[in-house]
This record gives sequence, C-alpha cells and structure tokens, in this order.
Amino acid sequence: MKLIHYAPPLIALMIAAAWLASLRASNRELEQSNLSLQRKIADASSSSSVSNDRTRAGTKGAKLKREKKPSDEEIKPSDDWVNTSRDWSELVMFNNNEGARFNLTAACRRLEKLASEMSGDELVKAYTEMAALPVEAEFRNYLESVMLDQLKGKNPEFAFSQYLAKCQNESIDPVRMGDFSKWLARDPAAATAWYERQVAGEVFDKTLDGKSPTMIPFESAFIMSLLASDPAAAEQRLKNLPPDLRASVGTYVWDVPKEKSKDFIEMLRRSMPMEEYMAILKDNSLTEYNFRFDSKNDPKDIRKNMDRLGFSPEERSTLMAQHFAEVAKYGAMRDRGNEPSRERFDDLRARMQAIDPSSADRATGLALQTYLENSKTTSAQDFVEKMATDYHESGAGDELLIPLIEGSANGTISYPKARARVLATKVSDDRLREEMLRKLN
Repeated sequence: MKLIHYAPPLIALMIAAAWLASLRASNRELEQSNLSLQRKIADASSSSSVSNDRTRAGTKGAKLKREKKPSDEEIKPSDDWVNTSRDWSELVMFNNNEGARFNLTAACRRLEKLASEMSGDELVKAYTEMAALPVEAEFRNYLESVMLDQLKGKNPEFAFSQYLAKCQNESIDPVRMGDFSKWLARDPAAATAWYERQVAGEVFDKTLDGKSPTMIPFESAFIMSLLASDPAAAEQRLKNLPPDLRASVGTYVWDVPKEKSKDFIEMLRRSMPMEEYMAILKDNSLTEYNFRFDSKNDPKDIRKNMDRLGFSPEERSTLMAQHFAEVAKYGAMRDRGNEPSRERFDDLRARMQAIDPSSADRATGLALQTYLENSKTTSAQDFVEKMATDYHESGAGDELLIPLIEGSANGTISYPKARARVLATKVSDDRLREEMLRKLN
C-alpha cells in the first residue's frame, strides 16, 4: 500500500531527469554548430589574407633586422681570416676598435705583412682609399708610415711626394726624407727628374726670407752622391745653399766612407765656420764612436783617429768642448729636482785629459757653463762654482774659469756678477785677470 502511495513522485523525478538530459544534448549540438561555423569563417578569411600576412611578416622581420644594432649580431672573425685576409680596408676597420693597443694585435701584424706583399699600385690605391675611412688618428699615422716605408722602394715618386707634403704640414720630421739618398743611388735619373720637377713647380715652401729648409734632405743626398765622383761639384752644391742652412746637412750626412773622409772634411772647412762643421763631425760616423756617452775606446786610438783625419789643435779643442758641453746639458736635465753629482764631470774630465790634455781645461769650463745655463738654480751655482774652484786649485789653467766669468758678464748664464768677480780674482794671468774684472764692471 505504501508503494502505490509513492509511485507518482518517482515517475515525476524520472521525467525531469530525462528532460534535463535532452536539454544538455541540445546545448552540446549548439556549441558544436557554433564552433563549426567559426572554423569555416576563419578558413574563409585566412585563404584570402595568408599572402598579405606573409608579406607583412617578412617586412616586419626585415625592419627589425635593419633596426637591430650591429653589435647585437656581431660575429668575431676567425683567426684564420685575420691571418690570411687580403682585404686592406676590412682589416683596417676591424683593428680600428683596439684603441691604444692597435699595434699589438694580430690584425696589425697582418696589415704590416700585407703592405710588404702588395705591389706599388695596390699600395697607392689602398693609401688613397684609406683617406675616406673613419680611422683613429694615431692608427692612421701608423698605417701611413708603414705604407710609405714600402712605397719608398715600390713607388718612390708617390712616397716622397707624400713625405714632402707631410713635412711641410709639420706632421712628420724632415729626417723621414733622408732615404731619398737610397733612391738617388738606385735610380739617379728618376730621382733627379722628380726633384727637379718639385723645384720647377715651386712645391717647396719658403720662409719669409725666401729660403726652403725642406730642400735640405734632398740637397744633402745630392752632395754626398757627388762627393764620391766629383768633390768640387759637391762643395759647390753645398755653397749654393744659404749660409745659415748649410750646417743643417749634418743630420743627413752621418755615414761618410772612410776613403772620402778628407774630401768631406775639406768641403766642410771651405763652406762654413769651424764651430758649425765641428758640430757636424761630432755626430758623424768618422768620430761618433769615439765620443759616445758609453764609449770605451782607448784614448790612444781616439788620438790616432784625430791625427788621421787631420784635425788641427783648434778643431780638437772645439770637438772636445762640444762633446763635454752636450754631456753637461744632459746632466743638467737629469739632475733637475735632485742633488747634483760631480762624479760624471770628474770621469769625463779625466777622459778628456787622457785624449787631449791641451783641450781639457777649456772643454771643462764650457761644460760647467752649459750645465749652469740649463739648470738656472742657486744649488747649481754652488755646485758649478765649487767644481771650478777645486779644478783650478788642483792645477787646471785659467781657461777653465773664463766661460763662467764671461757668461756672467754678458748675461748668457744665471750667475751673479758678485760671485763671478770672486772667480776672476783667482785668474793667475795678470792681464787676463784685469780684463775679466773690467768686463764684470
């Protein structure tokens, strides 16, 4: 009886469950239908725009690639490329970022080797094109020097034209043109023709008084070339130079063949004052090894060499004085800010006395004057005065005191006249002593 009473509610529950299940099925069908429709719409639109999408994607990618900084994708060249490349400009720009260590790299070594392997035309082309490259100044100067050094042998006309231009712009020292003598010896016709074209074209700058100092390296080469074949012509060429420029040839005539030594010395004697030509000979191959700071040559051998060269007593004295003065100038620079040391003076004076006793006192006096001239301090005055007094009291002649006294009298050195008068009273020769005291009044 209870079962019949609860039957209707149970049936109602079952009907409701069936209805809900039907509703869920309808919803799933609707969702699937919507999804299918969305796919069809997407397929239809994608078929018409796929090419545009690809184009836009490619354009965007290319734009991003262009905008990306080089450093983001920089790939360091391999060692093999650096060591074998023949692309001068690429190597230059690769090495340009090295800063102060530009000449310590493998790329720089490769550039040097490449310059030695390139022909004259290739070097000229690379040299010219490099002017447009954004290269650091110090690195550029180094590379130009390397290239021009090679071009002196491979295309000397171009090389010396560049050297001359740089020299006149004061960017290099004229001594770099000293190798013109090698070209003149190798091909005198070509070298002479090039030089004469420069002269005719008035390429050489002139000073206000009409002189051309930059001609000296080239004129020196012609003088030394003529000395070997026609000493008289060499002398005339030297005399054609303005008198105050003749001594400038000394820088470029260092290496004199021994068999031409007497012709060379005679040419100098007849062309300029003794002080000037002895200054050339002091730094010349004929005597340079005798008077180097570190020379260990036996004084007897030095005397024999001066005898062989035919130096007069006055020339020997001048040579010794110039050498000692040069050492004193170096000593003054070295002693700045430090206590002066007389050990160097004592050693050199003893060496001068061993080489040529008659020249030692004057050479010592001029050296003391030079030291004081380059020091200009009270301590240097005390130092020089004591040495001069000690040497004189030890037997040195009056010649040792004269340069200091005269330098004080004419104002060329910083040495008070009151102190110079004390030195003047020590002069043993009565006439000379009175003359020195008169100059100091």
